[in-house]
Amino acid sequence: MTRRGALLLAAMLPLGACAAPANDAVPHGPAPGPARTATEPVNGTLDLSPLRQSGMDYDPVPSPEALAARRPIVAAGSVDGWQQGPALDSYPGGPLDYRVLMRVRITTPLKGVRSAASIRDGVVFIEFDQGAVIRDDALPPELWRLDKSVADFERAIPAGTRVLVFPRERPAYEQTVHAPGDPLPPGAKIMSIPPQGLVLEDPGLVRLGSERTLVGGREPLRGGSTAAWLEPRTMDEMIERLRRAGFSE
Repeated sequence: MTRRGALLLAAMLPLGACAAPANDAVPHGPAPGPARTATEPVNGTLDLSPLRQSGMDYDPVPSPEALAARRPIVAAGSVDGWQQGPALDSYPGGPLDYRVLMRVRITTPLKGVRSAASIRDGVVFIEFDQGAVIRDDALPPELWRLDKSVADFERAIPAGTRVLVFPRERPAYEQTVHAPGDPLPPGAKIMSIPPQGLVLEDPGLVRLGSERTLVGGREPLRGGSTAAWLEPRTMDEMIERLRRAGFSE
């Protein structure tokens, strides 16, 4: 099979469509006031495409503080690295559904961190869909190769990137766990985030001295009914906004 043919097949095999997604939706809230701008910056160095491999249908939450009020844990920190998550059975005779984990080292706990027994040594493990596999009819489906490796995620969003996360402990998988992935520390739990539950500070924009440095992770930061997400220009401003709203530990 040619590389071009393999990639075309990979595009046809998005496993998230046939298995439980690595996200949780949250209810809609009241409309916010006007923001400074209607779009997030686009000239940074982070490659967000691995996190935005499929569209999501959800009711957006209008502001960071509204989402923080609904989530059990809110924290800022930096990406500590990536590791292989579980591989799940998808459907009979189908390929595996792979997950990848972003390790986030917490530097600024804002809500629920100190009381969460599943957060060990100040690190949370955030789950994402790892994406499509490449069909290879010479192999059984459970051996088909992933189009994006853990190393691809590490290159796209490198260690040291500042982030804000709104996680909770992931419920038990509905699918059978075919392989558990890389081990977690004893007592640690995999966390899930909603579509708006990851905000990153793009290091390329920081190096350029850009006025605005924040981008959304799984979903872009947008204007309209969610314009309040665009009001903080930097991660420090985002953290301060949440502190002013009463979120601090």
